[in-house]
Amino acid sequence: MPGAVRMIFPAMGTVNSISIFDAGQQGAAISARDLVMRLERSLSLFRSESELSRFNALPGGTWMPVSEDTFALFCASVHYGRITDGAFDVTAGPLTALWRDAIKEQRIPADSEIISRKRLVDYKAISLDDGQGRVRLRCDGQSVDFGGIAKGYAADRVFDIMHKSAVQNAVINFGGTVGVLGKAQLIGIQHPCRPTGEPMGTLTLQNAFAVTSGGYERGFTVNGERYHHIIDPRSGMPSQCGLLSVTLVGEEAAALDALATAVFVLGAERSLPLLRSMKIEALFVTAEGAVLVTPGLEKSFRLLDQKGA
Repeated sequence: MPGAVRMIFPAMGTVNSISIFDAGQQGAAISARDLVMRLERSLSLFRSESELSRFNALPGGTWMPVSEDTFALFCASVHYGRITDGAFDVTAGPLTALWRDAIKEQRIPADSEIISRKRLVDYKAISLDDGQGRVRLRCDGQSVDFGGIAKGYAADRVFDIMHKSAVQNAVINFGGTVGVLGKAQLIGIQHPCRPTGEPMGTLTLQNAFAVTSGGYERGFTVNGERYHHIIDPRSGMPSQCGLLSVTLVGEEAAALDALATAVFVLGAERSLPLLRSMKIEALFVTAEGAVLVTPGLEKSFRLLDQKGA
């Protein structure tokens, strides 16, 4: 399309793309990319100099002033922790780090390791000082991991830039977090049992976000049992929710990102009342391979031929 702009760049542990189909919007695309890169530098757990890494290194009880975006993420994280009763918990950092290493080493952590890390997990231990824009954790050893909400937050902020720049038609894809502005687009939903890029179905999306999360993304198998990277903060173990993947559709990507993690902990049945109350549509793939969709997606989702699944 003449005048269209597309940018592809790595950040937040994935490959991201921003496509604007209006002419003359190079500046908006650059601003959007720069925002995501700035968030990456601030929120990455793998950069020792990042704002989040410096916060996590502080002794418990120590206040730290943080940037406006980071403070907003802390506030949102506490909110989603509260409404999911801790199924989404950004203080699960010690547990996610334990299982991240376990996945690399293809081993199951010892019960003693899980118990000691689990004691550090409690989103209620986050204190927020709105007046001074500062945050703290209660105890030594606690840490925060924004991996379950950061991409969604970045997607929302990118759409803010596009709205302010009067962008009419655009698509962003931040590794499982997809947003469509303007003209409806057909997007693929990843098949949870096939290689990355192979869809199980398609979804028509317009002026909305879709976030897909699943245990297929990272993990290992021991004695026929799959151990994935989405951890239940209450048990300290990979969640056993009866789902292979979940896709949520709505107007706020940060909410979808956080709630997709919570759904994978709570399961479909226990999550539905909360999703309905927030006007969020959902597509579930169960452990048995059944595909379930909420009424609002029945006309926009199409299941592809599943032969050989």
